[in-house]
Amino acid sequence: MQNSTPGQTQQGSVSKPVIQRYVDRILSGETNSPAIHVDGDIIVNGNHRYIAGRIADIEIQTQSWYGGKPEKVISWFDVIIDSFDWGNN
Repeated sequence: MQNSTPGQTQQGSVSKPVIQRYVDRILSGETNSPAIHVDGDIIVNGNHRYIAGRIADIEIQTQSWYGGKPEKVISWFDVIIDSFDWGNN
């Protein structure tokens, strides 16, 4: 499946354990994750779910939201993958 969810972030880091939990939930068949919040093609909230969806190759639902700041967008190559568990569920 081609993942066509928006692809820009303004978040400088993400938690690897949180991403792994979301991937595990997706692979176990869970389908009730909340939509990620996007302003145009900028993710405002939901970076971990977005990445998990890309890894699992599924479409993640989106909801229009305010707060995208084009001047704050960073490259995915510059996002720090933190090994600390941020505890997001």
